[in-house]
Amino acid sequence: MQILFCDVDEITKKYLENHPAPDGVEYVLFEKSLNDMGDDELQKYYDSVDIISTFVYSRLTAEVLSKFKKLKLISTRSTGYNNVDLDYCKQHNVKVINVVGYGEITVAEFAIGVLLNLTRKIRTSQRKLKHGIVNVDEDIGVDLFGKTVGVIGTGAIGRHFARLAKSFGCKVLAYDLYPNQTLIDEGVCEYTDLENIYAKSDIISLHCPATKENYHMINKDTIAKMKDGVYIINTARGDLIDTIALYNALVSNKVAGAGLDVLEYEDIMLKNNVETAVEKDKEFILYSLVNQKMLQLENAIITPHIGFNSVDAVIRILDTSMNNVNLFIQGKEAKYIV
Repeated sequence: MQILFCDVDEITKKYLENHPAPDGVEYVLFEKSLNDMGDDELQKYYDSVDIISTFVYSRLTAEVLSKFKKLKLISTRSTGYNNVDLDYCKQHNVKVINVVGYGEITVAEFAIGVLLNLTRKIRTSQRKLKHGIVNVDEDIGVDLFGKTVGVIGTGAIGRHFARLAKSFGCKVLAYDLYPNQTLIDEGVCEYTDLENIYAKSDIISLHCPATKENYHMINKDTIAKMKDGVYIINTARGDLIDTIALYNALVSNKVAGAGLDVLEYEDIMLKNNVETAVEKDKEFILYSLVNQKMLQLENAIITPHIGFNSVDAVIRILDTSMNNVNLFIQGKEAKYIV
């Protein structure tokens, strides 16, 4: 049996070195994403690979998957699996497994870290100090204690974020289609509607999925309903925010600061595949330009989707992923089958 690993970083490589393949199983490792490899690199594996282990950067389309004649399982080392053509997999009896529950506290801690960086102007003052500039008046921040924090989405990550915000002495308002009774019983938050969150929150943090209903939920109209000087944190999905509306609000200081670990079209932007982007959607050009301009703003912190990326979380991902792969190899029922 042969397992092809793509998107392999140094942590994954060392992990696999310390966890050798079982008898009769061969590991094939590529640092590149599957789509960045040509037929010349993959040709000899098309007839031998049984399992593909991938990360979100590889797009496993029907065209790509159809080349692997023996493929039985796809293990995506992430919670999301929208990069995998599930229809093709169902039609060709290819199982797909993901990883659930590896980075909830990791992302929540990251969101708090970005928020503190914004509210206390840590990055800005540090950058000035490097150039010998000290301006205490310009770099004055605000406390989290006593502020109202709106948490949109109280799944696993949102619940951790709500508890962390509460521990700073914040009043936490929350919105979710399915309120969490434990949070209510613990006195962590008060559930309310989105209109109330927009109107009353000093800080809004997004922890909800990207759906048709949630597309651009933060837009020109909803920003207008928010307090002047609101802070917005997004570690969920880029499509939740209208990029242009947020940029304009940051420039006007309607929004005092934004911490974004996700952006619209980030999957294409991170791979620098502009040609593909233009073919796919001309909007990419506009959003890319606005994102570049937003990167220059002092009141915006933008990171390349690294909220999940701690050593601890990556090891949890690999443990779960490889345990499931090994169950599959042994003919047992793997967990987290999509």
